[in-house]
Amino acid sequence: MKIICSKESLSKVLGVAEGVISTKNNISILSNVLIETMDNAVKISACEITLNFFAEIGAEVIEPGSISVYCNRLYSIIKKLNCEEIEITSDSQNTVTIRPKDNKRSLYTLKGINSEKFPPIRPSDSTDFFSINQEAFMDMIKKTLFAVPANDNKKFTSGVLFEKSNDSIKMVSTDGKRLCLVTKDITIQEIENTSIIVPPKLLTEVNKLCSGNGDIKITFNTKNIYVVIDNFYFISNLLEGNFPPYQKVIPQEQNNKAIANKKEFYESLDRISLMSDKDSKKIIISLSKDTMKIFTENATLGSGEEIIPVEYDNQEIKIALNQTFILEVLNVLQNDKVIIEFKDNQSTITIKELDNAEYLYVMMPMSF
Repeated sequence: MKIICSKESLSKVLGVAEGVISTKNNISILSNVLIETMDNAVKISACEITLNFFAEIGAEVIEPGSISVYCNRLYSIIKKLNCEEIEITSDSQNTVTIRPKDNKRSLYTLKGINSEKFPPIRPSDSTDFFSINQEAFMDMIKKTLFAVPANDNKKFTSGVLFEKSNDSIKMVSTDGKRLCLVTKDITIQEIENTSIIVPPKLLTEVNKLCSGNGDIKITFNTKNIYVVIDNFYFISNLLEGNFPPYQKVIPQEQNNKAIANKKEFYESLDRISLMSDKDSKKIIISLSKDTMKIFTENATLGSGEEIIPVEYDNQEIKIALNQTFILEVLNVLQNDKVIIEFKDNQSTITIKELDNAEYLYVMMPMSF
Protein backbone atom coordinates (compact mmCIF):
# COMPACT_ATOMS: atom_id res chain seq x y z
CA MET A 1 0.00 0.00 0.00
CA LYS A 2 1.17 3.52 -0.75
CA ILE A 3 -0.87 6.68 -0.22
CA ILE A 4 -0.38 10.44 0.01
CA CYS A 5 -2.90 12.50 1.97
CA SER A 6 -3.36 15.76 3.84
CA LYS A 7 -1.70 15.83 7.26
CA GLU A 8 -4.53 17.99 8.63
CA SER A 9 -7.29 15.63 7.44
CA LEU A 10 -5.47 12.50 8.60
CA SER A 11 -4.62 14.02 11.98
CA LYS A 12 -8.26 14.97 12.58
CA VAL A 13 -9.48 11.44 11.82
CA LEU A 14 -6.80 9.80 13.95
CA GLY A 15 -7.67 12.15 16.81
CA VAL A 16 -11.26 10.92 16.73
CA ALA A 17 -10.08 7.31 16.45
CA GLU A 18 -7.82 7.80 19.48
CA GLY A 19 -10.84 8.96 21.49
CA VAL A 20 -12.89 5.94 20.45
CA ILE A 21 -10.19 3.41 21.30
CA SER A 22 -10.26 2.35 24.94
CA THR A 23 -7.02 2.76 26.89
CA LYS A 24 -8.12 -0.11 29.15
CA ASN A 25 -8.52 -2.88 26.58
CA ASN A 26 -6.03 -5.74 26.61
CA ILE A 27 -6.63 -6.80 23.02
CA SER A 28 -3.81 -5.40 20.89
CA ILE A 29 -5.79 -5.21 17.65
CA LEU A 30 -8.31 -2.91 19.37
CA SER A 31 -5.50 -0.43 20.00
CA ASN A 32 -4.99 -0.18 16.24
CA VAL A 33 -6.65 1.61 13.38
CA LEU A 34 -7.37 -0.02 10.04
CA ILE A 35 -6.17 1.89 6.97
CA GLU A 36 -7.81 0.86 3.68
CA THR A 37 -7.47 2.41 0.25
CA MET A 38 -10.52 3.27 -1.85
CA ASP A 39 -11.05 5.17 -5.10
CA ASN A 40 -9.14 8.42 -4.56
CA ALA A 41 -9.63 8.06 -0.83
CA VAL A 42 -8.48 6.26 2.27
CA LYS A 43 -10.75 4.84 4.96
CA ILE A 44 -9.66 4.90 8.62
CA SER A 45 -11.50 2.61 11.07
CA ALA A 46 -11.27 2.26 14.85
CA CYS A 47 -12.90 -0.38 17.00
CA GLU A 48 -13.76 -0.67 20.67
CA ILE A 49 -15.92 -3.34 22.28
CA THR A 50 -19.07 -1.17 22.29
CA LEU A 51 -18.17 1.67 19.90
CA ASN A 52 -16.91 1.61 16.31
CA PHE A 53 -15.88 4.46 14.03
CA PHE A 54 -14.73 5.08 10.50
CA ALA A 55 -14.12 8.03 8.22
CA GLU A 56 -13.01 8.59 4.65
CA ILE A 57 -10.61 11.30 3.52
CA GLY A 58 -9.36 12.19 0.08
CA ALA A 59 -6.00 10.66 -0.87
CA GLU A 60 -3.74 9.92 -3.79
CA VAL A 61 -3.68 6.11 -3.97
CA ILE A 62 -0.42 5.03 -5.61
CA GLU A 63 -0.65 1.38 -4.55
CA PRO A 64 -3.94 0.00 -3.18
CA GLY A 65 -3.94 -2.08 -0.04
CA SER A 66 -4.70 -2.14 3.67
CA ILE A 67 -2.89 -2.37 6.98
CA SER A 68 -3.65 -2.20 10.70
CA VAL A 69 -1.31 -0.12 12.84
CA TYR A 70 -1.03 1.13 16.44
CA CYS A 71 -3.20 4.27 16.58
CA ASN A 72 -1.60 6.18 19.43
CA ARG A 73 1.92 6.11 18.01
CA LEU A 74 0.80 6.80 14.44
CA TYR A 75 -1.26 9.77 15.61
CA SER A 76 1.64 11.13 17.69
CA ILE A 77 4.03 10.92 14.73
CA ILE A 78 1.60 12.52 12.27
CA LYS A 79 0.90 15.45 14.62
CA LYS A 80 4.59 16.28 15.06
CA LEU A 81 5.65 16.10 11.42
CA ASN A 82 6.18 19.53 9.91
CA CYS A 83 4.51 19.21 6.52
CA GLU A 84 1.24 19.57 4.63
CA GLU A 85 1.08 16.10 3.05
CA ILE A 86 1.97 12.69 4.45
CA GLU A 87 3.22 9.63 2.56
CA ILE A 88 2.36 6.26 4.12
CA THR A 89 3.47 2.91 2.74
CA SER A 90 3.25 -0.69 3.93
CA ASP A 91 5.14 -3.75 2.68
CA SER A 92 4.66 -7.52 2.64
CA GLN A 93 6.14 -7.74 6.16
CA ASN A 94 3.44 -5.38 7.49
CA THR A 95 5.99 -2.64 8.15
CA VAL A 96 4.44 0.83 7.91
CA THR A 97 6.61 3.75 6.79
CA ILE A 98 5.58 7.35 7.50
CA ARG A 99 7.29 10.39 6.03
CA PRO A 100 6.48 13.88 4.78
CA LYS A 101 5.79 13.89 1.06
CA ASP A 102 8.29 16.64 0.19
CA ASN A 103 10.74 16.24 3.07
CA LYS A 104 13.07 13.26 3.07
CA ARG A 105 14.73 14.27 6.35
CA SER A 106 12.08 12.60 8.52
CA LEU A 107 11.21 8.90 8.28
CA TYR A 108 9.47 6.62 10.77
CA THR A 109 8.47 2.96 10.70
CA LEU A 110 5.86 1.10 12.73
CA LYS A 111 5.16 -2.59 12.98
CA GLY A 112 1.72 -3.23 11.55
CA ILE A 113 -0.70 -6.16 11.69
CA ASN A 114 -2.38 -7.92 8.78
CA SER A 115 -5.64 -6.09 8.07
CA GLU A 116 -7.58 -9.37 7.96
CA LYS A 117 -7.24 -9.61 11.75
CA PHE A 118 -9.09 -6.33 12.27
CA PRO A 119 -12.74 -6.81 13.38
CA PRO A 120 -15.26 -6.02 10.61
CA ILE A 121 -17.29 -2.83 11.00
CA ARG A 122 -20.70 -2.87 9.35
CA PRO A 123 -22.55 0.37 8.66
CA SER A 124 -26.31 0.56 8.88
CA ASP A 125 -28.34 -0.89 6.03
CA SER A 126 -31.11 1.57 6.84
CA THR A 127 -31.68 4.72 4.86
CA ASP A 128 -34.14 5.93 7.50
CA PHE A 129 -31.87 8.60 9.01
CA PHE A 130 -33.29 11.72 10.58
CA SER A 131 -31.37 14.98 10.98
CA ILE A 132 -30.90 17.34 13.91
CA ASN A 133 -28.98 20.58 14.03
CA GLN A 134 -25.47 20.12 15.46
CA GLU A 135 -25.75 23.08 17.80
CA ALA A 136 -29.04 21.79 19.22
CA PHE A 137 -27.64 18.28 19.71
CA MET A 138 -24.51 19.62 21.40
CA ASP A 139 -26.75 21.59 23.77
CA MET A 140 -28.71 18.45 24.64
CA ILE A 141 -25.52 16.51 25.34
CA LYS A 142 -24.06 19.30 27.49
CA LYS A 143 -27.22 19.52 29.59
CA THR A 144 -27.55 15.80 30.33
CA LEU A 145 -24.15 14.09 30.20
CA PHE A 146 -22.80 15.56 33.44
CA ALA A 147 -25.47 13.77 35.52
CA VAL A 148 -24.68 10.28 34.19
CA PRO A 149 -23.06 8.27 37.02
CA ALA A 150 -19.45 7.32 36.26
CA ASN A 151 -19.62 3.95 38.00
CA ASP A 152 -23.04 2.36 38.08
CA ASN A 153 -23.79 -1.35 38.04
CA LYS A 154 -27.22 -0.55 36.64
CA LYS A 155 -26.35 -0.17 32.97
CA PHE A 156 -29.63 1.53 32.11
CA THR A 157 -28.82 4.50 34.37
CA SER A 158 -25.22 4.75 33.16
CA GLY A 159 -26.51 6.04 29.85
CA VAL A 160 -28.75 8.78 28.47
CA LEU A 161 -32.36 8.07 27.55
CA PHE A 162 -33.11 9.22 24.00
CA GLU A 163 -36.80 9.59 23.13
CA LYS A 164 -38.16 10.68 19.80
CA SER A 165 -41.61 11.34 18.47
CA ASN A 166 -43.01 13.08 15.40
CA ASP A 167 -42.57 16.54 16.89
CA SER A 168 -39.77 16.38 19.47
CA ILE A 169 -36.61 14.75 20.75
CA LYS A 170 -35.92 14.32 24.46
CA MET A 171 -32.77 13.35 26.32
CA VAL A 172 -32.87 12.33 29.98
CA SER A 173 -30.16 11.42 32.48
CA THR A 174 -30.19 10.54 36.17
CA ASP A 175 -27.88 9.31 38.91
CA GLY A 176 -30.71 8.59 41.35
CA LYS A 177 -30.27 11.89 43.21
CA ARG A 178 -30.94 14.28 40.34
CA LEU A 179 -32.47 14.23 36.89
CA CYS A 180 -31.89 16.24 33.70
CA LEU A 181 -34.53 16.55 30.97
CA VAL A 182 -34.02 18.51 27.76
CA THR A 183 -36.57 18.71 24.95
CA LYS A 184 -36.06 20.04 21.42
CA ASP A 185 -38.94 20.59 19.03
CA ILE A 186 -38.15 18.87 15.75
CA THR A 187 -40.52 17.51 13.13
CA ILE A 188 -39.71 13.96 12.04
CA GLN A 189 -42.20 12.65 9.53
CA GLU A 190 -43.52 9.10 9.82
CA ILE A 191 -41.54 8.28 12.95
CA GLU A 192 -42.96 6.06 15.68
CA ASN A 193 -42.53 7.07 19.31
CA THR A 194 -39.33 5.30 20.32
CA SER A 195 -36.86 5.34 23.21
CA ILE A 196 -33.34 3.96 23.53
CA ILE A 197 -30.52 4.23 26.09
CA VAL A 198 -27.31 5.64 24.63
CA PRO A 199 -23.86 5.04 26.20
CA PRO A 200 -22.15 8.25 27.35
CA LYS A 201 -18.95 7.48 25.44
CA LEU A 202 -20.67 7.89 22.08
CA LEU A 203 -22.13 11.23 23.14
CA THR A 204 -18.74 12.39 24.43
CA GLU A 205 -16.97 11.59 21.15
CA VAL A 206 -19.76 13.06 19.01
CA ASN A 207 -19.75 16.25 21.07
CA LYS A 208 -15.98 16.63 20.67
CA LEU A 209 -16.26 16.31 16.89
CA CYS A 210 -19.22 18.65 16.37
CA SER A 211 -18.45 22.16 15.18
CA GLY A 212 -21.95 23.52 15.75
CA ASN A 213 -22.49 23.99 12.01
CA GLY A 214 -24.64 21.74 9.85
CA ASP A 215 -26.66 18.69 10.85
CA ILE A 216 -26.11 15.29 12.44
CA LYS A 217 -27.81 12.25 10.91
CA ILE A 218 -29.05 9.53 13.25
CA THR A 219 -30.73 6.16 12.93
CA PHE A 220 -30.99 3.15 15.22
CA ASN A 221 -32.42 -0.32 15.64
CA THR A 222 -32.98 -2.50 18.70
CA LYS A 223 -29.25 -3.04 19.29
CA ASN A 224 -27.28 -0.18 17.74
CA ILE A 225 -27.31 3.55 17.11
CA TYR A 226 -25.63 5.08 14.04
CA VAL A 227 -24.48 8.71 13.98
CA VAL A 228 -23.08 10.46 10.90
CA ILE A 229 -21.31 13.84 10.99
CA ASP A 230 -20.09 14.84 7.54
CA ASN A 231 -17.68 12.01 6.57
CA PHE A 232 -17.41 10.64 10.14
CA TYR A 233 -19.49 7.56 10.99
CA PHE A 234 -20.10 6.19 14.53
CA ILE A 235 -21.71 2.87 15.44
CA SER A 236 -22.48 2.15 19.09
CA ASN A 237 -24.17 -0.62 21.03
CA LEU A 238 -27.25 0.46 22.97
CA LEU A 239 -27.57 -0.17 26.70
CA GLU A 240 -30.08 -2.80 27.75
CA GLY A 241 -32.69 -2.46 30.46
CA ASN A 242 -35.61 -0.18 31.25
CA PHE A 243 -34.82 3.42 32.10
CA PRO A 244 -36.47 4.57 35.35
CA PRO A 245 -39.91 6.17 34.84
CA TYR A 246 -38.57 9.70 34.99
CA GLN A 247 -42.00 11.34 34.59
CA LYS A 248 -42.85 10.25 38.15
CA VAL A 249 -39.92 12.26 39.52
CA ILE A 250 -41.02 15.55 37.97
CA PRO A 251 -43.01 17.45 40.63
CA GLN A 252 -46.48 18.61 39.68
CA GLU A 253 -47.08 21.06 42.53
CA GLN A 254 -44.50 23.63 43.60
CA ASN A 255 -45.87 26.81 45.13
CA ASN A 256 -42.56 28.46 46.06
CA LYS A 257 -40.37 30.18 43.46
CA ALA A 258 -37.17 32.20 43.61
CA ILE A 259 -35.53 33.89 40.63
CA ALA A 260 -31.78 34.49 40.86
CA ASN A 261 -29.07 35.97 38.70
CA LYS A 262 -27.14 32.95 37.44
CA LYS A 263 -23.71 34.60 37.61
CA GLU A 264 -24.17 35.86 41.17
CA PHE A 265 -25.59 32.52 42.29
CA TYR A 266 -22.75 30.54 40.70
CA GLU A 267 -19.96 32.76 42.01
CA SER A 268 -21.38 32.71 45.54
CA LEU A 269 -21.63 28.93 45.51
CA ASP A 270 -18.15 28.64 44.07
CA ARG A 271 -16.71 30.68 46.95
CA ILE A 272 -18.76 28.80 49.54
CA SER A 273 -17.38 25.52 48.18
CA LEU A 274 -13.99 26.46 49.65
CA MET A 275 -15.45 25.89 53.12
CA SER A 276 -17.98 23.08 52.66
CA ASP A 277 -17.35 19.50 53.69
CA LYS A 278 -15.43 17.79 50.88
CA ASP A 279 -17.47 14.60 51.21
CA SER A 280 -21.05 15.74 51.77
CA LYS A 281 -20.80 19.03 49.76
CA LYS A 282 -23.69 20.25 51.91
CA ILE A 283 -24.75 23.88 51.94
CA ILE A 284 -27.80 25.54 53.49
CA ILE A 285 -29.89 27.97 51.45
CA SER A 286 -32.14 30.30 53.44
CA LEU A 287 -34.80 32.21 51.55
CA SER A 288 -36.63 35.25 52.85
CA LYS A 289 -38.23 38.19 51.06
CA ASP A 290 -36.02 39.07 48.07
CA THR A 291 -32.97 37.56 49.78
CA MET A 292 -31.03 34.30 49.54
CA LYS A 293 -28.43 33.42 52.15
CA ILE A 294 -26.02 30.58 51.38
CA PHE A 295 -24.26 29.12 54.40
CA THR A 296 -21.91 26.24 55.13
CA GLU A 297 -20.04 25.13 58.22
CA ASN A 298 -17.02 22.87 58.43
CA ALA A 299 -15.98 21.47 61.79
CA THR A 300 -12.32 21.49 60.75
CA LEU A 301 -12.01 24.69 58.69
CA GLY A 302 -14.69 27.12 59.82
CA SER A 303 -17.71 28.55 58.01
CA GLY A 304 -18.77 30.68 55.05
CA GLU A 305 -21.76 32.84 54.24
CA GLU A 306 -22.95 34.62 51.10
CA ILE A 307 -26.02 36.80 50.61
CA ILE A 308 -27.44 37.57 47.16
CA PRO A 309 -30.61 39.39 46.04
CA VAL A 310 -33.37 37.27 44.51
CA GLU A 311 -36.99 37.64 43.54
CA TYR A 312 -38.84 35.78 46.31
CA ASP A 313 -42.02 36.63 48.21
CA ASN A 314 -43.06 33.51 50.10
CA GLN A 315 -42.52 32.08 53.56
CA GLU A 316 -39.02 31.94 55.01
CA ILE A 317 -37.46 28.55 54.50
CA LYS A 318 -34.14 26.70 54.80
CA ILE A 319 -33.11 23.95 52.38
CA ALA A 320 -30.03 21.71 52.56
CA LEU A 321 -28.55 21.00 49.12
CA ASN A 322 -25.51 19.48 47.44
CA GLN A 323 -23.48 22.45 46.18
CA THR A 324 -21.84 20.44 43.36
CA PHE A 325 -25.21 19.47 41.95
CA ILE A 326 -26.17 23.14 41.72
CA LEU A 327 -22.82 24.33 40.34
CA GLU A 328 -22.87 21.71 37.61
CA VAL A 329 -26.29 22.67 36.32
CA LEU A 330 -25.62 26.41 36.52
CA ASN A 331 -22.50 25.80 34.44
CA VAL A 332 -24.56 24.53 31.48
CA LEU A 333 -27.39 27.07 31.59
CA GLN A 334 -27.27 30.01 29.17
CA ASN A 335 -29.95 32.39 30.43
CA ASP A 336 -28.92 35.16 32.82
CA LYS A 337 -31.82 34.30 35.16
CA VAL A 338 -32.59 30.96 36.78
CA ILE A 339 -35.73 29.79 38.54
CA ILE A 340 -35.62 27.64 41.69
CA GLU A 341 -38.97 26.04 42.53
CA PHE A 342 -39.96 23.82 45.46
CA LYS A 343 -42.87 22.74 47.61
CA ASP A 344 -41.01 22.49 50.94
CA ASN A 345 -37.55 21.60 52.20
CA GLN A 346 -38.23 17.86 52.08
CA SER A 347 -39.47 17.63 48.49
CA THR A 348 -37.70 17.75 45.15
CA ILE A 349 -36.31 21.06 43.91
CA THR A 350 -36.39 22.09 40.27
CA ILE A 351 -34.04 24.49 38.52
CA LYS A 352 -34.73 25.91 35.08
CA GLU A 353 -34.01 28.93 32.93
CA LEU A 354 -36.30 31.93 32.85
CA ASP A 355 -38.32 32.02 29.61
CA ASN A 356 -36.98 28.67 28.41
CA ALA A 357 -39.17 25.59 28.75
CA GLU A 358 -36.70 23.26 26.99
CA TYR A 359 -34.71 22.28 30.08
CA LEU A 360 -35.64 20.96 33.51
CA TYR A 361 -33.30 19.94 36.33
CA VAL A 362 -34.68 18.07 39.33
CA MET A 363 -32.69 17.34 42.49
CA MET A 364 -33.34 15.94 45.92
CA PRO A 365 -32.66 18.04 49.05
CA MET A 366 -30.31 16.78 51.73
CA SER A 367 -31.14 16.21 55.38
CA PHE A 368 -30.06 18.83 57.93
